[in-house]
Amino acid sequence: MKAVKYMMILTLASWLGVFLQPAFAQVETGGTTVEKSGEAEETLALDDVIGRLQENYKKINTYQAEFEQEIYSMTQGRVMTRGKGTAFYKKPGKMVWRYQEPEEHLYLTSGNTIWDYSPVDKEAYVLPIKDALYKSFILGLGEIKKDFEVSFHAGRRKSKDGLYQLDLVPGNRAEREAIGTITIYVDPKYFMVRKTEMVDALGNRNRIRFFDIKVNPDLSDTLFKFEPPPGVEVIHAQELAPGGE
Repeated sequence: MKAVKYMMILTLASWLGVFLQPAFAQVETGGTTVEKSGEAEETLALDDVIGRLQENYKKINTYQAEFEQEIYSMTQGRVMTRGKGTAFYKKPGKMVWRYQEPEEHLYLTSGNTIWDYSPVDKEAYVLPIKDALYKSFILGLGEIKKDFEVSFHAGRRKSKDGLYQLDLVPGNRAEREAIGTITIYVDPKYFMVRKTEMVDALGNRNRIRFFDIKVNPDLSDTLFKFEPPPGVEVIHAQELAPGGE
């Protein structure tokens, strides 16, 4: 498996742990209404924004959202791929990214293992993961200020479309080299992350936009279980790590 494949999976895993932190707003799902975090404020300081994100994260048990993704090669100056699908999350440690475009694909994790399944290729990779930052957030134990160096993106509190824009840089050197800087764009009224952006070590800019967000929906555990269909080759890959081949 090429290094870019590892980086793609690590990016998805890290992002899901990060963007779930502020996904807390007035959304009705499965009979549950999650209250909004307050009215829009134009002058929130960085620590205040971080505090609200962390508080919101603690109140999320399940999450579902549609997403659109674009991966742009900054070295080649072109879009490498576009995709869309649905993301699911359930504490502790369960995650699914189900792609419909550009082709059907599934990334599924439960605890220390990620499944990478391609129906087109009839292959399913099994990858053990020991990345501390990934496990911390997926298990619901992460703390933004403890695990990241946080600042307003480009020194500006908000983007042109009025979203808080925060740069998150892992404090651990190895994780910083693997993940790089994650930029999240947050709705200032409901504190929902609307989009994320990351440039990985390979020079790929990975953008994801989230919509149709549902907080604390009723998600069955069976959604996070995967059994390779008949005829699918199961490949036990090495530990997911930066620069893996």
